[in-house]
Amino acid sequence: MVWLAVVAVIIVSALAIYAALLVGRLMGQQKVIKNAVAKRNQNLVTDIRYIAKAMQEDRCGLSEGVIRISNLLIALQTPQLIDWAQRYPAVFQLYNAVKELPTHEARNKLPLQQRMRQDLQREAEEKALEKQILQEAEALEKLSAEAL
Repeated sequence: MVWLAVVAVIIVSALAIYAALLVGRLMGQQKVIKNAVAKRNQNLVTDIRYIAKAMQEDRCGLSEGVIRISNLLIALQTPQLIDWAQRYPAVFQLYNAVKELPTHEARNKLPLQQRMRQDLQREAEEKALEKQILQEAEALEKLSAEAL
């Protein structure tokens, strides 16, 4: 009977040690994942800030800038869900207006008049939202990964 108790204690101790090792590994993996997410978010925020500055300095078109910024904002991993469209409504309004327009080869395959109509539509949206987008770009230029 005593031997049975000793064997049970040894088995329980071995399982406890194994469980502790697994918990330690899990905590290590969670730390690695957290650091990787933080680094990725920092890179995304750096890109967002660069594009926002380029838009303000007229080195990047508004449509191209809002498409890139919108996708980068959506890609950010935050502890709580952030409604980026509510924070930056003009950026997302232009994004929604131009995101479906064909680009590159698909655009080149369109008839000239259709391309011109799309360009006029895009330019009208840009003109109507330019002031608000540039104000939002100024705020985006100050975005911080730590504040997410």
